[in-house]
Amino acid sequence: MRIVVISDIHANLAALTALPESQYDQLWCIGDLVDYGPNPHEVVEWVRAKATTVVRGNHDHAAGFEVDPLCSAPYKKLAAETLQHTLQVCTKDDLNYLKNLPIYREFTVSSFRFYLVHAMPADPLFGYCPKDSPNWHEQVNYVDADVLVVGHTHTPFIRQEGKTTILNPGSLGQPKTGRPQACYAIWEDGQAFLKEYEYPIEETIRGIRAMPIAPEDQDALVAVLRTGEIPAPVAANR
Repeated sequence: MRIVVISDIHANLAALTALPESQYDQLWCIGDLVDYGPNPHEVVEWVRAKATTVVRGNHDHAAGFEVDPLCSAPYKKLAAETLQHTLQVCTKDDLNYLKNLPIYREFTVSSFRFYLVHAMPADPLFGYCPKDSPNWHEQVNYVDADVLVVGHTHTPFIRQEGKTTILNPGSLGQPKTGRPQACYAIWEDGQAFLKEYEYPIEETIRGIRAMPIAPEDQDALVAVLRTGEIPAPVAANR
């Protein structure tokens, strides 16, 4: 069983369509299809057509319910501005799809019990828990799973916590690794692998430059894509 795991696409269609995986049994998306990037409608269409399982992220929730995604500085203004773009270009059907995505999924594949959630079990949409957080010891006690699959931090990692493997594929559309490459993960025959790849980033940048947002917000979004860095001051909740 070969499973491709992606997360935090953030309307970056160029990164999504450059995904270098064509042979797999399932494709899982761990949320945040929209905001920040220029192509939310096309990304929703792609995910609906190709993903086997999708869970709702905080930005999907914000678009579906027209509420604040609860991002911290300096992402708050970027999120608010690009959410308006998302609401303008997505169809009613797109927004209903985002609104009705499940908060979590749990199932068994090839005798492994998986629990999928965007942020963390105790706070599925908004909780921020990076790789080295001591909170993971508590979080795995909320679920009965061999593998806990999460996203939200935009940084990929694999961590063992007791009997549970925590797998974060990182962000496909807005990585925070210090590199511009898109990130994802593979689960195959009981093992997890972290992957990254180059994509036509200038295509996404051209799309950002065409978005109806302030030039300084465009500059910030472009800088994040080019550097793979979190703009100062450091944000805790993306």
